[in-house]
Amino acid sequence: MLSNVTLFLARRYLRAKRSFVSVITVISILGVAVGVLMMIVVSSVMKGFEGEFRKVLIGSEPHILLHPQGQKPASTKATADLLAQVHAQPDVLAASSYIRGVMYAEREGMQSGMDVFGLPEDGAKFYMAKIAKHRFEGSLELRHGGVVCADYIAGQLDAHPGDKISVYASSNVTSAVQRFRIASDEQDEKKRHDSYKDIKLHAKEIILQGSVRAETAGAYGYTTLETAQQIFGFGDQVSGVLIELKQPGEVKDVIKRFTDAKILPAGWSASLWTDAGDARLAAMSNERVMMWIVLLIIAVVAAFSVMNTTITVTTQKRREIGVLTALGSQQSQIIGIFVAQAAFVGTLGTLTGLTLSGLVLWLRDDIRLAIAILSGGNTDSAAGMFLSTIPAQIEPWFILATCLGSITLCLLAALPPAWLAARVDPAVALRD
Repeated sequence: MLSNVTLFLARRYLRAKRSFVSVITVISILGVAVGVLMMIVVSSVMKGFEGEFRKVLIGSEPHILLHPQGQKPASTKATADLLAQVHAQPDVLAASSYIRGVMYAEREGMQSGMDVFGLPEDGAKFYMAKIAKHRFEGSLELRHGGVVCADYIAGQLDAHPGDKISVYASSNVTSAVQRFRIASDEQDEKKRHDSYKDIKLHAKEIILQGSVRAETAGAYGYTTLETAQQIFGFGDQVSGVLIELKQPGEVKDVIKRFTDAKILPAGWSASLWTDAGDARLAAMSNERVMMWIVLLIIAVVAAFSVMNTTITVTTQKRREIGVLTALGSQQSQIIGIFVAQAAFVGTLGTLTGLTLSGLVLWLRDDIRLAIAILSGGNTDSAAGMFLSTIPAQIEPWFILATCLGSITLCLLAALPPAWLAARVDPAVALRD
């Protein structure tokens, strides 16, 4: 019976004298709703950005590269022995030998450089299928004497699929520069002239087969293993072993198991896909933590609006509280009235914020488009481009924690004014 009276009074105190719901109650509910809305939307979108960046790295970077230290070439036998051990590991999805080097490309006076992977037939089919969704132009099926590169490199060369481009290994260019410096220091004019004549770059012509979007597939070039061996002068040697994993997120655990099992030969090291983005991923994670702190402050401010409502109601109902106390109501019952009021405001505000956050996340791209139209910004979003849509990753545990935390903060915010109201002397309250 007493609990029914408590709930009845709590509902009554939420209403204004001439309207169904008090204005301050509506403001409190909206304050809580905005806090929950911001917590869920911002966290989901930031988690989405982090997830998309991680997917780009996994989808464009080799998961593991095993290679001799100092980037020295590896012998065919050492690579074959290592590949046999790697293929036997349950974590490995695919593995092949590879050659990696930097080459300069030229076409009709335009130049560019690219980091190139040379892959054998089996490795090329698997790896190019991995980045096939990022195709920009042409074919990604590697053929001897052909190359696939990033779209911006093709743009710098003004080259399209089928065009011939001249390529030079970076080591050849470096050697030519060194010989040029030596020749420049030669005092004898005839010797200097002869030295200049000896400086030659032997270009190799290859065909541009296709290009991939650099934004999502990285800035690498790809060619066959044989073509790379000819360009970089590797003979029958390779750079090492390229590995693709079933669970790329466990790459650090996998390489630790490789080390413990002594699969990695002495004098060899490993490069992981995380190396290309560890700092960026850590920065994004730290940024998300800081944003949580900011959002928590917003939630606390919303809780203060509930406290303000409770203080206002306890001030307005001071005489009624005195009457209840004089009639024998206990302090816990008086406190229960205002805590129940805060529970109603917190629950309704949380549910409202949860509903609005779901609506905002569902319509997030439409909202971005509307803002772009109103602000005169760019409204085009090319399909396939990185972040052409706003990513969002919803975490159920975070939503649950946000909702429970919001209601808890509202209850805690109501306790101090409710406790003070329950301690009012009825004689003083009735006299005021």
